[in-house]
Amino acid sequence: MSTEEKITTWIDKQSESPYPIWALSAACKNLPIALLPLAVKKSPGVPSMFQTMAFAGDSENGAGIATAWCLSWSFLNAKSAIKSMRPVPIAFLAAVTLNTVIYGKKTLKVNGYL
Repeated sequence: MSTEEKITTWIDKQSESPYPIWALSAACKNLPIALLPLAVKKSPGVPSMFQTMAFAGDSENGAGIATAWCLSWSFLNAKSAIKSMRPVPIAFLAAVTLNTVIYGKKTLKVNGYL
């Protein structure tokens, strides 16, 4: 099995599990404690206070909703997270990107695009 096939198999396996989005949701639920003061100060790379609180605890998502949320967050915050070069925004961007790939592939597959 090639490396590409192993990665594809891993992504497919993860998309059948709720754990990746639960992990992101748990991070959001616990990160507001750390992110809220940064969001109020409008620190670079940190989402707004509304965005920080909006996803907290939202673990009951389907693949399509998870993909839509992750893409929306990325469109609104990826550039500032990268430009900030701070560990928390970069780590959060990495988690969002991973969830976008995992659940985005499943969404495209379910809808017949892949």
